[in-house]
This record gives sequence, structure tokens and C-alpha cells, in this order.
Amino acid sequence: MLDSTIQYLVQVVGQLLLQEVKLLLGVEGVVEDLASQLHFINAFLKNSEGKRDENHVVRELIRQIIDVAQEAENHIEHFMLAVERQKRGTFWGKVSQGANYVSTLHDMAEKTKKINKTITNIYDNFQLYKINMNGAVNNNDPAYPCPKSSVAVQRRRRDVEKDMVGLKDEADNITKKLTSGRQELDFVSIVGMGGLGKTTLVQKIYDDAAIRSHFTCRGWVFVSQEYDTRQVVLDIIKNVMPESTPRALKEKSLEELRDMLYNHLWDKTYLVVLDDIWKPEIWDEISQCFPNGDKHSRIMITARDKKVADRICPDSALPLRNLSFEEGWELFSRKVFRGGACPPGLKLFGEKIVAKCKGLPLSIIVMAGILAGEKSLDKWHRTTDDVNSILAEDQTSSEILALSYHDLPREVKPCFLYFAAFPKDFEVPARQLIRLWLAEGFIQKNRERNVEDIAEDYLENLIDRNLVQVEKFGVDGGVKTCRIHDLLRELCITEAAKENFLESRKEVSPSTSSTGNRRRLSVQCNVSNFILHNSSKLKYVRSIQSFDRDTTSKVGKKHWEAISKGKLLKVLDFGSTTVEEVPNDAEDLLNLRYLKINAPSLKKFPLFLVSLWNLQTLDMRSTKLTNVPDGIYKMQNLRHLFFKGAVKFPKPSSEELGPDWRLKTLSTVALSRETATLVKNGALDSVTRLGLCHSDPEADWNLLDDLHKLPNLQSLKIELQINDFTIWRMMKSVCFPASLIKVTLKDIRLNPEQFEIFGKLPNLRIFKLCKAWGHLMFQKDSFPMIQAFSMVDVTIQSWKLEEGASPYLEHLMFDNCNFNGELPHNALAALAYLKSIRANRPIGQRLDSLATLEGMVKDKCSIVIIPEQWRKYLKNPGNA
Repeated sequence: MLDSTIQYLVQVVGQLLLQEVKLLLGVEGVVEDLASQLHFINAFLKNSEGKRDENHVVRELIRQIIDVAQEAENHIEHFMLAVERQKRGTFWGKVSQGANYVSTLHDMAEKTKKINKTITNIYDNFQLYKINMNGAVNNNDPAYPCPKSSVAVQRRRRDVEKDMVGLKDEADNITKKLTSGRQELDFVSIVGMGGLGKTTLVQKIYDDAAIRSHFTCRGWVFVSQEYDTRQVVLDIIKNVMPESTPRALKEKSLEELRDMLYNHLWDKTYLVVLDDIWKPEIWDEISQCFPNGDKHSRIMITARDKKVADRICPDSALPLRNLSFEEGWELFSRKVFRGGACPPGLKLFGEKIVAKCKGLPLSIIVMAGILAGEKSLDKWHRTTDDVNSILAEDQTSSEILALSYHDLPREVKPCFLYFAAFPKDFEVPARQLIRLWLAEGFIQKNRERNVEDIAEDYLENLIDRNLVQVEKFGVDGGVKTCRIHDLLRELCITEAAKENFLESRKEVSPSTSSTGNRRRLSVQCNVSNFILHNSSKLKYVRSIQSFDRDTTSKVGKKHWEAISKGKLLKVLDFGSTTVEEVPNDAEDLLNLRYLKINAPSLKKFPLFLVSLWNLQTLDMRSTKLTNVPDGIYKMQNLRHLFFKGAVKFPKPSSEELGPDWRLKTLSTVALSRETATLVKNGALDSVTRLGLCHSDPEADWNLLDDLHKLPNLQSLKIELQINDFTIWRMMKSVCFPASLIKVTLKDIRLNPEQFEIFGKLPNLRIFKLCKAWGHLMFQKDSFPMIQAFSMVDVTIQSWKLEEGASPYLEHLMFDNCNFNGELPHNALAALAYLKSIRANRPIGQRLDSLATLEGMVKDKCSIVIIPEQWRKYLKNPGNA
């Protein structure tokens, strides 16, 4: 998007002037002018956040800035590639290419002058139309419309959301928190995405008879994004002191108003609702108004951002859930049929509409408003098919949700808009998402922090603001997959289109609304046809991601030739589309940062890949590669490398392994002497996730005697394609790193040696078994810190859990496991921290053993059996 593009250009041009000035050869003056212009634009964009849609003149100037910024980005990135080629070339190569480089410099100077002139013209328009640095128009002319206030938007929202159904348990729980508990001042915070009904729920509780009788003094104030501290205090006073006169209040200072409110509340049991808080600073400014006595007073807060609520009062936030289908149908029926019955012919359509709203009250009410009083079957049919487009075009719902987007920090906005790339209801793997953000350049480097950590913070920010929903948690409690609500996805698509940021294409031919200038393409149609049909429009594309489900779609030589026209391409993900042919040469793709290839027949590593010096992530899991070439060590920016099976690395020389070869993920790699050399000479010191595959009978586990030297290793996966008990006896001499947090064992026959080896690791939190069979042995005091134990496709012959083993185990997971032996019921039931047991498709002769365990622990932890109908196969002796 525009802000991130300008920030990126400011950084890149600055680096160009500082680090590559010798290669500018006399054109540094025009580059310095461009840097100055970009700093000005950056300042304007920072000051005008949230105000750019308030005036048609400002919108037009922003559009012009978008065009010139993207032209500058294309120009600078082309030049940076030329600079990098010149730096990396041999002496004679630089001599032979010297004339070309001089020509590139001349072209650089001319284009930069043109860009600078365009920016100057935009400045002149600022003056002509009297636009200041805050994006405001200094003009009282009625031709310049007044800006929309967030307060006005929220008033419309309250008009829409004034009816409430469901959430009875939540309302009762909140009422109890308000009327019981500690005598001192306390807080209750309701958090959730816009349109979820937070205000409606609080209003119902506020008006409840039990609340009115409990609190002798009540007040409600709407805060909003654009709050004024004095006005907020005044509004509270008007609520709790209706006898106060406006003239007397007008003459008082803010400090006097605070004292006045404090004194009034001093001896009262009061309830004050602070509705729609966006910034925690407001509490710092008004907290002096509220006495913290022993009168059992309460303050209720509604907010979209959990961090705002936590800042005001830690651990007070209560996340509001979406309505169930039944609750949604009740709300829809109440609005459409006004208490009457739904005609049988319309019910099927109505249920589909409610299902598509996914429990968001705002969406349900908007759709009900369209169909209220409507009896035409054809209208109901058409509306059912157009739910998403109707909601996206509805002004009230769009504006309400857009408030959350505009409130995002500048650096997080492109990360949110990137969700427009994913199809509807798509579960996005969190790690993959972060790698894509990094490849796109959304995460700016920070000397003090790791960029992956910054990216994780950005994702947490979006989750806390209820813009992104966690779909699955990992066994470590972290985010495994996430998704976005359909309405928010439509918002992403709309905002992304405005700034030429990204386009989602469901048809091979462009739609009439497509500009052909989108920076990023999400291809959700036949990708092979799409590439060939749109090859002339790929020149400035930065990202191509395929979500093609057409099994006839194939990628070959001509597709690579078309893609290579996109010399600035950073992300190329073919998804599940089969790549039948991979070129030997693709020099024009030197800008690639992320590459994922699905080539099931590929057995030889494509040599052109080693020349991609910018590549950060290379995903070759869907190939049959067995070896990688020597040139792999030249890929100095490579951080994440994925293979399938026992892939062998070449023996590295000290010259090849420079200080910049810092892999973070390597999975899977063959257990070999070459792997042992990589470990021994420190080449894998930066690796945090390592996968090892044992397929060679001659391999010796003692080769990994130096594995404990990997200082940053957190996750280790061991896959055995040869079953031999002697392997584990040899492994007993291997000293595994104490830093390990997660260990996964796959394709193994279980024996006591494994549990003895890994049970000693002091920091192991997650232990996972896949495709294993045999006996489980948890010896006394083993696995001292384990929190999650997961088994997938495991046949359990017996399980012994001795006293003192895994004392901190919280989560136990079975997925398609065969129970042929007794579970350690008593030992599991005695675990003090056990929180959840999840059994997915449990099978075997002793299913009653799982039922017995459920009966013993159901009062202390949650039990989930999937699918639920499998419970009928559990013969619980306690219920016989």
C-alpha cells in the first residue's frame, strides 16, 4: 500500500546514497532530490492518516501520489538490481558490461528527474487547492464537503444494532461480575470486532433491573476514535448529574470538572460505561474522576482492541463471541418477519443468508433490512447468491469496519490487506504468512529485534484488534492457522484495489474494473491459462500466488518465459498446480524472495536457483529431489529451506560457507557425513527448526556427536525410513541440545530408549509421535517440563506413566490412534495441570479405556472427541 511503499522507498534510497554512492557516478544529485521529495510525502501521509477519504480533491491527489510512488518503486528496484549485478560481476564481466551500466545510469538520471518533476507538480496542487500537511482543506466553500465523523458513523451503527438476541449466558456472567466480587473499584471490558454487538449487549445489561437497583448512580459516555477529554468528562457529568446547568459547566476548567465529578461519585455505588475506546491514553486523562473506594463501584469498557482493555485494566477483557446459527436465525426472523412465522418457501433461502453472515449481528441486520417485507421468491434467491457483495457495498457496515482498518499503525496495514490474497474461508498457516510478509518487504529491519519476532507482533496486533481470527492453536499455544471474516476480507479487497496493492483474480480475462497495474496477484482460476493470457501485464508484478483447484492446469517452459517478464517479482507460489518443467536458466527472476514449486517428477535440483541471491524461502517439498548442488552455499539470504525425504547436501568448504549463510529452517536433510560436517563447522548455528531423515543403513548416528552445539535449535524432527533398534542404542551417545522445545518422531517403532533419551531434555515442552507403534514408557521424573503430548496414527500397545513423570502436562492429543492396551488412567487423572484431552477418530479394541479416562478427569479438564458421534462406540462402565 501507499504508506509502506513510501517508507520502503525512503529506506532504499537512503541506503543507496549511503552505501552505493560510488556506483552512482555523478547522478547522486538527482537521487538526493528524490530522497528529499520522498521524506516530504512520507510526512504528509503520516499526518493525513484517517483523513484521506474526506474530500474528493485530497482523494485525487492521493491517487496521483500512488501512481508516482509506484513508478519510483519500479525505477529504484530496477536500478538496485543493476547495482547488485555490477557489484557481483567478475572483473572482466564488469568491463564488458560497463557500457550497459553507464546507459543504466543515464536512464536512472532521466527517470528520476521526471519523477521529481511530477512530485513538484503535486506540491503545486497542494497550494492551489489549499491543502495543508494534515490532509485538510483550508476552505469554507460548500464544494468541499465536511469530513465524516467517526461519531456519526458510530451513531448509525447504534441505530442498526439496537436489537439483541442470544448471548444470555454472557449477559448473566457480566451482570454477576458487576454485582459481586471485590468492594473496591473494578473493571469489566467487552472486546470484539466491529459489528459484533458489544454496545448492544452492554446496553441490555445497563438497563437491566438488577443493575439499576444495585448501582445508585449510572452514567454512559461514547468515547470514539476522535475523542476530546474535556467533552468526555462533560458527557459523564451530564449523565450522572442531570441537574447541572450547561452554563455553569462551560465556565469550568478540565481540572475543576474532574474534581466536580470525583466529589459527586465519592459516596456512591456507581457504574460508568466507557463505550468504544480506541486509545488507552483516555483512561490516563480521566482516571482522576473516579474514586477508588469500597462502595462496589464498576467501570465497563467496550473496545475492539484487546490490548487497549488490558492496558486500562489487565485481565479484565471478556472476548465476545459470534452468534450461533440459531441465535442468528432468531435475530434475522425478528427483523424480517416482525414476530411472525417464516413462510416455508423462504426458509431455505433465509437459512443460507444467515449462515453466510457467520454470526456477525451487523451483517444479519443489514441483510434483514433488505428483505424485510419482501415476499418475492426471485428476490430472496438473488439476495442469497449476492450476500457478500451486498454487505461489501453497504455504506454503514463498510464504514464501521473501515474504522478498525484506519486505526491500524501504518506498518501493520499492508499485513492486514495481504489477507485479500487468500480465498474465502481459507485457513492461513501463520508461519507461512510471516514468511510471505518478510519476502514482500512489509517488515522493516530493526537493529534491536529479529524481523520474525516483529512479524509475529504484527499478527498478534491484528488478532488483538479482532481483525484476524485464530482458527487453530498449535500444541505450544501459539497461532497455527488463522483466517479472516468474509466482511473484513471484502474490506481488504476494496482497500487493496484502491491502492493497486493486490488483486484477486477468479477469471483468466481481466474484469472491467481491473486496472492491470496491481502489484500482487492472487490467481484463483486456471493459473496456466492466466499466465499466458496476461503475460504482457506481469512486468511490474511483485507477487503471484496460485490457489488454482483445476487439476488440468500445468506449468511448463512457456509459462516460465512469461513469468520471467516480471523482473521485479518477489513471491512466486504455484500452490498445488503441477510444475511439469523447470528451466535451467531464469536470470530475470533475481529479485525473487519466496519460491514454492510443486513438481512431483523433479529429481534434479534446478541450477538456476543457486543464482537467486535474494531468495529467502525455497519450498521444494513436493519434489523427488535427493541431492542439492555445491552452489547452495552461495545463497546467502536463504533462511527457510524445505525438502521431502533424505536430501543430501554437498560437503562444504570453509570458503563457501560465509558468515551470511544463516539458515533458520532446514527440513528435511539426510543423516550423512556432510550433514555432520555442517553441524560441526557451525554452518547450522542459526537453525531453529531442523528435520533429519534416516534412510541409509550405513549411516552412523555418532556422526551427530556435535548436535548439542547448535545453540538456537528449538524444534527437531527425526524421520526413520529404516526400522532398526540399534539406531536408538547408537543415539544414546548423542547429546541433544538443551535448547530443544519440540521433538517430533515419525515412522518409528517405539521402545524405552527413545523415552529415556528425550525424557531427559530440560526444556522440552512438546513431544509428538507420528506413524508409530509400540509401547510408551514415561519413567519417573522424565519429561520434567513437557506441556503437550501429541500422537498421530499411533498404535498403542501399552502405556506406562510412572509417578513424577511429565508433572506439567497440560494437553493430551490422540489423532487416529489405535488403543490396544490400557491407558494409565490413575496416573493421567493425577496430573495436576492437565487441561484438555482431544481424541480424533479413536479406534481399537479398548475404546472403553478412553471412556474410563473421560469419566475420571471430566471435572478437571475438557474432553473433546471428534467426530462427536464416535462417542456411541465408547462403552463407559460407569454408565452401564
